[in-house]
Formats: sequence, structure tokens, C-alpha cells
Amino acid sequence: MLRIALILALLAAIGSLVLSFMVTKPTVEELRTNLQTTSDTLKTTEGTLATTKSDFAKTKKDLDEKVKDLDATKASLETASTEAANLKKRSDKLDADLAKSTKERNEAQAELAQWQALAIKPDQVGQMRVDLKKASEERDALRDEKTIFLRNIARLQNELAVFVTPDTKVKLPDGLKGTVLEVGPQGDFVLLDIGEAQGVLARGELLVRRGDKLIGKVRIVKVDANRSIGNLLPGWKQGDLAVAKGDLVLY
Repeated sequence: MLRIALILALLAAIGSLVLSFMVTKPTVEELRTNLQTTSDTLKTTEGTLATTKSDFAKTKKDLDEKVKDLDATKASLETASTEAANLKKRSDKLDADLAKSTKERNEAQAELAQWQALAIKPDQVGQMRVDLKKASEERDALRDEKTIFLRNIARLQNELAVFVTPDTKVKLPDGLKGTVLEVGPQGDFVLLDIGEAQGVLARGELLVRRGDKLIGKVRIVKVDANRSIGNLLPGWKQGDLAVAKGDLVLY
């Protein structure tokens, strides 16, 4: 009887183990599946995170470069503005000096006339003439210097406009005209006999004429003291007519 009881107990234990295995196996399999899914999701997330970090680093680098370029442009604008302001102050001072010199000359002329009317001695009149000539020379020198400074102001303002209002038309001196000295090998640019001394500015535009015929139009790209280079604008070409040496340019 004892043996039978032991056998029955053993069979009961084996049955319990089999039943327990059959119940827990699906749960274990589900956990394994969930673990694998979670692992795959984690790998995907890690890959996405790495890509996002890389994109962020590139975006930050591009942004830093743009900020650097913006700072450089701002510094150039501030420098140009400061230089233009200094030149304006210098021009105002020249105006004041010129007015003073003119006043002194007029006073000297008036005084000289008075002395001549009073029969002042010749040596005194001679000295007055020397002083008058000196005042006139100083006035002329100031006038020339003022012209140069005003020309520099116009050039700086034009250079500044490239950044501030790039689409604004450049104004050149009324009545400005010159002659085509040379035409480029491809017929796409010309050398002119006018430059900064005549008031030419970069980006300014001039009509090209031959007699009473309109030949084309040029836009100035480089300016020297008494020479300038301009590109021919394709949209202004007049049929088969081509710009040639000796043609006139007018503003």
C-alpha cells in the first residue's frame, strides 16, 4: 500500500508539473516576443536619435556660419556708415572754411577799393593784392578739396547702397558723357574715357549712341580715376548694330 501511495503521489506531482508548464509556456513566449519587440524598438529609437543629433549638429554649424557672415556684413556697414559720416563732417567744415575765405576776400577787395579811392600808397596796394591773391588761391583749394570729398561721399553711399538698397538705380551727374575707347573681344564690355574724376559710379548705367541712333546700354562695373569699364546689357541690343570704338555714352 505504501508503494502504491508513493506512486500515486509521484504521478500527481508529474501531472501538476505538466499542467503548470502548459499554463506558463504561452506567458513565457509572450514575454519573449515583447522583449524582442522592445529591443527592436530601442534599436530603432537609438538610430533615430543618432540621426537627429547629426542633423542638429549640422544645422547648428550652418546657423553659426550664417550668424558669422551676418556679423561681418554688419561690421562692414557700420564701417562704411562711419566713414561716410566723417566725410560729411569734413565737407561741412570745408563749406564753412570756403564761406570764411570768400568773406575775407570780399572784405579785402572792398578795403582795397577804399584805399585806392583815398590814394593809398602803391606799396600798400601791392601788399593788399598779394593778400587778395593768396585768399583767392586758398578759396580755390578749398573748393577743389570739397569737390573731392563730395565725390568720395557719393562713392561710399553707392557702395553702402549695395547692401541696403541693391535694386535702387544709381544716379550719375546730369549731362555726363564720354567715349568708347575699346570694345571687349566678345563684344560684351567696353572701356570708357570717363571715371571717378568725372563722377562715374559703379552700377551706374549709360546709353550708347552713334549719331542719332541708339546702339545699346552699359552698366559700369569698375571705376578708375579717369577710366571705367561697363558691361553691355543684352536687353538693349539694337538689331544687328554693335557697339564700336568711338561711340558716345550719355547719361
